Amino acid sequence: MKRLLPFLALCLLLAACTNPQPADNTANSNNGPDNGEEKPLNVTQLSHSEQEAAAFIRRYPSLAVGLVNYFEPARAELISREFSAETIVFQLDATGDTGLLFDATLDRAAELTLKNGWPESEILNETATEGHVALVTVESIGVPAGARAGDYIPVRIRLQGNAYDIRAGFVYPTPLRNKLGRTVAILERGYLPLNADKYFDKDGKLIPNPPLEPDEEPLTREQIEDARNLERRDTPGGVSFILRKGCKLAADVSDDELVADHIVLPLLREVEERGRKKDVRTMSAELVPDAIASIKQEMLKGGIEVKVEAQGDNLVVTPIGVREQTLRQIFELLKGIRVELHPRNSVIVVFDENRFRVAVYGPVKHRFLLGTVTLTTDPFTRDRPDVKPYQLPFRVSCRLLEAADPGKSGKYGIPDGDDVRRGVTPDGHKGRVRLSWSTWDKKGNMQDDGVDELDSSDFTDILRFLWTRGMGPREVLAFVVEAEQSFGLAAELGFNYRKVDLDKLVEDTENR
Repeated sequence: MKRLLPFLALCLLLAACTNPQPADNTANSNNGPDNGEEKPLNVTQLSHSEQEAAAFIRRYPSLAVGLVNYFEPARAELISREFSAETIVFQLDATGDTGLLFDATLDRAAELTLKNGWPESEILNETATEGHVALVTVESIGVPAGARAGDYIPVRIRLQGNAYDIRAGFVYPTPLRNKLGRTVAILERGYLPLNADKYFDKDGKLIPNPPLEPDEEPLTREQIEDARNLERRDTPGGVSFILRKGCKLAADVSDDELVADHIVLPLLREVEERGRKKDVRTMSAELVPDAIASIKQEMLKGGIEVKVEAQGDNLVVTPIGVREQTLRQIFELLKGIRVELHPRNSVIVVFDENRFRVAVYGPVKHRFLLGTVTLTTDPFTRDRPDVKPYQLPFRVSCRLLEAADPGKSGKYGIPDGDDVRRGVTPDGHKGRVRLSWSTWDKKGNMQDDGVDELDSSDFTDILRFLWTRGMGPREVLAFVVEAEQSFGLAAELGFNYRKVDLDKLVEDTENR
């Protein structure tokens, strides 16, 4: 019991956050598809049939689960090395800032003129009329790999006032600096591309003969092609533009700077144990490579290439190259992806309160008992002064008579899909156990007992068999805990009993 409470405090409650799904519902899972359509079992109306046992105790080779289960979003760290600058777009055709926003833009134009060395006489003429200037922010969206000084990089331009367009406007040279004050790029002096919307259809293809106003001069081919360098973006957050060319790198950008923007996901969760809070690891080291591969794959599906590294108790996710999403938007995508995990050195046992089932994920070789397991007292209330001890209505001693043997085939006598098609049963066997079990009423009187030998030491086979003899949901969890604590099973528990409503798992044995 001394190890039980500290260990259970370390268990990750996957089921409380989401419904872990099998990543592979093949014949090897020993079950049909887990599509979530089945109704939860009713503890007060259990039949203890073989079908019911298979529905409660599921087994799969791997699982897919939300990445957010393994970190607390509030503790994630977003480290941005982006570079940006405010500037003014001049000579707009009645699309600029107006009213009080125009006044604010004029004040900022005066400040930037002094700061950036713009020609004062020109700026005075540019700002004489309301509605023809706009305050904007120019910000980086990533740097292409291998970029060197003098290369053009794309940037995002966000409108800060009430202007609705900046195309065909004029800008003066503006340095873009990072948070350390270093000038990384320069927005060059010149006109921004013209508005050529009417020359393109909704798919971005050229319209052969676009309709023009009577006094409107058609754009040249060069002007039309240049218009592709400035793309408008209308979002709930406001209007922005992507300038593909017009911002030049001021210096070579090292690899470290290319990957400087990153998101740190701590694989730790704060738990409380005996009134004290502590951080515990949520993902074992063996699962980290799977998580990394899944993050890369899922983010790439969303159009974002990332680099992922494990650093101590953290996963560090770094966006690579040019992107239009902000670091915050990338973080929101991370919170929504699922990772596919393949346990290798143990099985993961998860209790899902929503679907009311136990799911076992991992290789068959780790489902076999390594020693005798005895369940006579309730491990969840045993030795707890704050809770009245619960008397288990089902008790069992599971003695290992013969350990499982994989044989030369490595399959423990369990055929896979190819074996079934060829009609071959591989060598090896699942071991053998003797089960001495008994059922008890609430007054402490034994109702039934028996001794059975089972040609399998697979603990999921054992639990399914014991279910048909009267074992209930709470005893299933208790058996797994006892087996793990007595080193009779190589398992990682995916539930924390202090966060499980154990009272819901007490079967009404009087109404059997």
